[in-house]
Amino acid sequence: MAIKRSGPPTTHDSVTWRVPLSEPPSSEWQRSFQTADDSGSVASSRRVQFEDVALTFRSRDEHVPVWVELIDRWIAHANSVQAGLDHGRRGEAARAQQESDARRQRANEANEKFKNL
Repeated sequence: MAIKRSGPPTTHDSVTWRVPLSEPPSSEWQRSFQTADDSGSVASSRRVQFEDVALTFRSRDEHVPVWVELIDRWIAHANSVQAGLDHGRRGEAARAQQESDARRQRANEANEKFKNL
């Protein structure tokens, strides 16, 4: 399931901002987020810190809209990377299951072949 920004940024000190997320991001997702650095002079994905279901960044008030726009892009990038990883894992699991089924079938055929000995 794709992670989404689930609310606006909030702050307690006008310096550190917290953005809620729809679910906890995996460590792979976090790495993808932080390598999606299409940052400018104001914001950088590498400067984002992760909490359980939120992320934080430090910024002056006037730069918060730029941060939020970039955070949305970085979230989309991380979701895309994660979807690719998940698709690959499903393919690997399906191949492993097919191999296991084939081995089981060969064993059953061998057992059937010699059941009357």
